[in-house]
Amino acid sequence: MLSITLLALLGAAVGLALHLRWHPLRREFSDAWDFLRLRQPLVLMVAGLLLLRDQAPAFTILQLEDWRGLWPSLLGRAFTEVTELFHALLPPWPLALVLPLGLLLLTIRVWRWPYRYGERVPVPEQKLVLVGLSVVGLVWMAVEIAAWRITLPEWLESVKLAGRVVFAALTAAGTQVWLARLVMAWERPVDTEADRDAITALESTFARWQSVVLLGAFNLLWMLGWSWREGDSRLAAWLLPELWLLFAALPMCVALAGGQARFWMAGAMALKVLLRSLPAMIGYLLTAVVAMALVRYAADLAAGYLASGNAVWQEVARVLSALVLAMLRGWLCLAAFFVMLRHGFPRPSPADPAR
Repeated sequence: MLSITLLALLGAAVGLALHLRWHPLRREFSDAWDFLRLRQPLVLMVAGLLLLRDQAPAFTILQLEDWRGLWPSLLGRAFTEVTELFHALLPPWPLALVLPLGLLLLTIRVWRWPYRYGERVPVPEQKLVLVGLSVVGLVWMAVEIAAWRITLPEWLESVKLAGRVVFAALTAAGTQVWLARLVMAWERPVDTEADRDAITALESTFARWQSVVLLGAFNLLWMLGWSWREGDSRLAAWLLPELWLLFAALPMCVALAGGQARFWMAGAMALKVLLRSLPAMIGYLLTAVVAMALVRYAADLAAGYLASGNAVWQEVARVLSALVLAMLRGWLCLAAFFVMLRHGFPRPSPADPAR
């Protein structure tokens, strides 16, 4: 049975490689791989966050061995994962623990250099929002750290979990806009030196902090829906991927829009981008879902057999699986950005605001 499974995997892998060789979007997939290869710390960051995220295996070894009956479930799971990548490549938890420090840095910089992050000085209400987010974030971070050593009261534990969801949503928004700015710097470089691209992308994300906060509110909606889905809600399981796909270009449009642009305009732009790039996105999704299902299945099967040994082999299986999935997630997410950027916007590409 195992030999037949391995032969089937080998045949599927060869077929996928030949498919990518003559794929209409092969340039986008190739550029995404080159981007990932030249920015290896991004892969290590994603792999580390995947390792820290405690996630039980979706299938047992017995289920994985019966691969003929498992493919519908694998493809459905892969479609959900691929559409989620449009909005969150980096797992937001526990990365959200760093967000309060980023908010504090943003508040200080906006206070000292207001014209660097907007066309005019922020009004008192905007400064109040920044200060409030920073203070609440620092308090929540202190409660999270304290929970590692002491048992919190029930009401404080509920507040901590609510804060975790909110700041995870903001983290997903900020990291995805930062990644989109990084892809835009690759696509249309403004400098011959690429060493500062990550810092420049962070500065550009800071300049769009108001839209990023609103994008975080949008993320909060689907994260609450994800919690509902984990409660075995079939309705949420069907609606979430469609929602992610409908607003797939929203982080990219927030990254492209100026710092003072209205968020609803970015939402309208995202729908137009999806409409223009729909044929290319369909071709991308067909390939991405099959690739995700194939690699996921192979990684779960290998991890299942290695985990049946001693504790050392279990850790080796976890690390290798996280690295493989980090590379796959990064490659597919970046390829989606390139597809939307090149096929979703009218040529010539939209002007990139200075701020």
